[in-house]
Amino acid sequence: MFGFYWKKKVLNDAGHKLFSLVIEQSRMDIFYSELAVEDNLDGRFDLMSLHMSIILQKLDQNKQYSEVDKLKQVFQEIMFDNLDLTLREIGVGDLGVGKKIKVMAEAFYGRMIAYQNLFEVRDYQKMSDALLRNLYRERKVDQKTLKFMAKYVYDQYDFVKNKNMENIMLGKLSFLKPTGTQNG
Repeated sequence: MFGFYWKKKVLNDAGHKLFSLVIEQSRMDIFYSELAVEDNLDGRFDLMSLHMSIILQKLDQNKQYSEVDKLKQVFQEIMFDNLDLTLREIGVGDLGVGKKIKVMAEAFYGRMIAYQNLFEVRDYQKMSDALLRNLYRERKVDQKTLKFMAKYVYDQYDFVKNKNMENIMLGKLSFLKPTGTQNG
């Protein structure tokens, strides 16, 4: 009986660690100061979605681990709980939160599918187009920044893809730090 609770606690802890990593990476100043991501709720949501997609792809590629689906579920539940809390903190009322979460869920899953379909394809132009559409929301962004971000996504994907799955199941993971277009 205690084994069930222990596994649940380990998965919950892992999900929180992974989500904290996503938030920490998504809040890095360089994305907003040098890489043209808007520093607002939408920009942060879009960066979170991008980094979540990378980790979820890694989990999807390792279905042989018995608890991977449960970790995916916990990880995504933590994200939506965080979005719910954020909306409430900025003053969205109880009735509006559910509607906004539904819209955000649709946006998240659409972005995730778009990115995940491109991870293995390695088409930098299509990834740049997806980033322009999703991360930059069709704003005018210079090609150097788009190319850098596409390279960042593929480098990040490769980095996470090659990480030890046992560690990820415990929430032990890191991301590469972006360098900015001047250093890239």
